Amino acid sequence: MNLICEGYDNRESNVVLNAATGGVGPFPVFTTPLIKNVPVVSVTIDTTTLRDPSVLLSFTAQINMPAELNVNLAFTIKRSNNQGVEQAIGGTYVFSSIAELLEAESFAFQFLDTINTKGIYTYSVQLAANSFIGIAPGLTITNATLSALAVG
Repeated sequence: MNLICEGYDNRESNVVLNAATGGVGPFPVFTTPLIKNVPVVSVTIDTTTLRDPSVLLSFTAQINMPAELNVNLAFTIKRSNNQGVEQAIGGTYVFSSIAELLEAESFAFQFLDTINTKGIYTYSVQLAANSFIGIAPGLTITNATLSALAVG
């Protein structure tokens, strides 16, 4: 659901907010690269009412790990427009841990996309193919939330 705050002149909005939740897993052990990226969560935002929009993305998730797990997860962001053109944006955000006991850790990052072009955009956080889960199966990514705040 998009939240739209009306501008002072009532002709154009100044802010649009949308958020979505998701998750993925449980994963088996994989010590070789994945064949393709694994989607975790995505959100769509309509910036057509904004002038020179910028979009602040905020990602949070809980990473649940079984005992005796060695993990290195690389997260990337993909953006696609309403014409279906998809591109990687931002860098790679890495979660790395060695769990001796059953544990859960939170992981978060933010990215500012200065697209400056009106449109309908879908942002997707994905687990990159170069991620690594070794020794024990059962890792899950839960409570994943991706929020997009667009400002004109």
